[in-house]
Amino acid sequence: MSREKPGRTTQHQEIVYRFCYSTIINAVDARYDVRGYMLAEMVKLCLENRGRVPFPLRARYDSLVQQKAISYLESFTAELLFGPSGRFSPNEYCYLTKSQGSSN
Repeated sequence: MSREKPGRTTQHQEIVYRFCYSTIINAVDARYDVRGYMLAEMVKLCLENRGRVPFPLRARYDSLVQQKAISYLESFTAELLFGPSGRFSPNEYCYLTKSQGSSN
């Protein structure tokens, strides 16, 4: 019986997360002018929430970022994660923030 080392899954998830994060940042940044810190926040939210900016936070971003940029961010993230060539099926996607994943 083969067992995976405990840190390997976490390390793999971190690599995949970083790949997805940088891919999304580059794609949105190439098309829209969104402040860096705000784009970073929205990308993290989309990755944590299956490709969507959560509704309660949406009003905040709607007043600061073009609606087209938010829509593109969400559709690009969903396509990257779950599309035909996506990184995950909706059933296997799980992402925990560092604060959720660590107890230290």
